[in-house]
Amino acid sequence: MKQITRLKNLAKRNSLSKKEIEEKSNAIQKLVEELPEFKKAKCIILYYGVNNEVETNKLIEKAIALEKRVALPATNFEKRAMVPREINSLEELKETTQGLFEPKTQKPVESKEIDLIIIPGVAFDKAGSRIGRGMGFYDSLLRKTSTKTPLVGLCFEENLEESIPTESHDVKMDIVITDKETIRCK
Repeated sequence: MKQITRLKNLAKRNSLSKKEIEEKSNAIQKLVEELPEFKKAKCIILYYGVNNEVETNKLIEKAIALEKRVALPATNFEKRAMVPREINSLEELKETTQGLFEPKTQKPVESKEIDLIIIPGVAFDKAGSRIGRGMGFYDSLLRKTSTKTPLVGLCFEENLEESIPTESHDVKMDIVITDKETIRCK
């Protein structure tokens, strides 16, 4: 069931034009910037959008300009794990063989330092359930962070489902933001 939902939503996302993705991503960024959790956060985990995900490059630059500590995940495919590493500019990212953009730096951020985590997804629902790419990297990372750290999922309105099938290891979002709305899930 999850795989069907994943494929359906990847197709929806891939049908968006580059211009639509940019416009929708800009709208989502504005909603993120309005969040009290974003305004007060001193250390944020973000991601760099690829494969028609919500673009976050402007949000990364904004957070850095606001003198927030920004970390992006560095993946270890052998261990199926991610480590957040701090960056000070987009120039500190490199493209991996998997097509991801990850920090070149080796500056890990401790989970106790993180005030906010912004997460990509293929689809979300209004209860905060998420479907990712199916490899479990984010679920693994999120289980290591404080349950008090707000989790914000980003997706296009087209990828907001009525209900998403979940499993016991899935971690729910506190907030889901689309290009049309901010949904508080808990």
